[in-house]
Amino acid sequence: MNDRELGCAGGQFMDRGRMNQNGVVQPLLTDLYQITMAYAYWKSDKTDDTAVFDLFFRNNPFHGEFTIFAGLEECLKFLDSFHYSQSDIEYLKQTLPEGIEHEFFEYLGNLTARDVTLYAIDEGTVAFPRVPIIKIEGPLIIVQLLETTLLTLVNYASLMATNAARYRMVAGKHVKLLEFGLRRAQGPDGGLSASKYSYTGGFDGTSNVLAGKLFNIPVKGTHAHAYITSFSSIGELKTRLIKHKQTGILEDLLEHAVRHRALLSHLLDVSTEESSEGELAAMVSYAIAFPDGFMALVDTYDVKSRETEQANTEPKHINDIKSENSPPKPKASPSTNGHQNGQGVGHVNGHKTTNGHQNGSAQNNGSRTPKDTDIQDTSTSTTTTKTTATATGTLKTTTTVSNGTAYLPKYVEKSFRSSRVGTNPGNRFEQ
Repeated sequence: MNDRELGCAGGQFMDRGRMNQNGVVQPLLTDLYQITMAYAYWKSDKTDDTAVFDLFFRNNPFHGEFTIFAGLEECLKFLDSFHYSQSDIEYLKQTLPEGIEHEFFEYLGNLTARDVTLYAIDEGTVAFPRVPIIKIEGPLIIVQLLETTLLTLVNYASLMATNAARYRMVAGKHVKLLEFGLRRAQGPDGGLSASKYSYTGGFDGTSNVLAGKLFNIPVKGTHAHAYITSFSSIGELKTRLIKHKQTGILEDLLEHAVRHRALLSHLLDVSTEESSEGELAAMVSYAIAFPDGFMALVDTYDVKSRETEQANTEPKHINDIKSENSPPKPKASPSTNGHQNGQGVGHVNGHKTTNGHQNGSAQNNGSRTPKDTDIQDTSTSTTTTKTTATATGTLKTTTTVSNGTAYLPKYVEKSFRSSRVGTNPGNRFEQ
């Protein structure tokens, strides 16, 4: 059993040359057609061909004007450790179509990304549609095999970082933003990624304890409704005393809370009888337990005013009642970037996605559709007719911004071999 397999057995994240690489991110985390294409390349004696793939997107998410690029660190970890294990090879022998030559599996077993050069803009940089955010250059077969994995590492990461940045812009610099989405996330990997890239996008912390450990993110939290309902009366408080922060004198926190409740009751013109003593006791007990880091979940309270109850019991106006003869409301047409009513829907290769991004990959077979751009090959050694999409969209070389001038991002080069400088890209893939 190799290092990767040992790491996966012990936990989902492990150290494979870099700290905290996700054990799920490995060469088999790809689409089957990447491997079958690799065999066809190999069969066609294209092992010495080189290619350049550009990762870009077509539309900003959320009908916005920018995207925050994220996921680069995980891409670098993946390239550093790219290698098919013996169990990977055995599985592929059983899974791939019959007739594949044994020598191809030997070739796969020796593949690494040491001959690949990666160029990218800095992680966390503002990116724009149709501007490459990552370029990878290297042998055609290995670069092809990297495609799907790089896309999945960038796609969701950029979506989450962009969403977090939009929240930060609205909240301003002085409001604390915390991410509490683990319980509703798309599985463990989605939860960890959401925590990590929300922090990248500008949030101040997360409730996800494992994300805090793995990614050095500040961990914060409140309390659950279960804690509130565990108290039914003030009499259940075992202690009410707490030291004053400045004087050190013990004071009765419940008395302070009741006094402030009376002041709020007068200010809001609400009877104190409408508040729950059990909820008050729970809040006081939690504050006593954490005097230096108390954070109350205020929406635990369910307050109904007389006006609210009256509004709920009043009959609806005639305009609020749908007539049997009234025509049905027209369906909203989807927007150009795949979003409709706040949730994106797109179709890529016949697969439906709901994260507002085209996050699959499509192959260009010579035909051209409104959303697929022909791949042009300007190199002499390679012809790659491949298209891809990213977390936010697609892949291409350079574009222009609204002022008509070319936007040329500053690239950071990462070479996975001892000495070689990347050459000018010859191929593009888009989706």
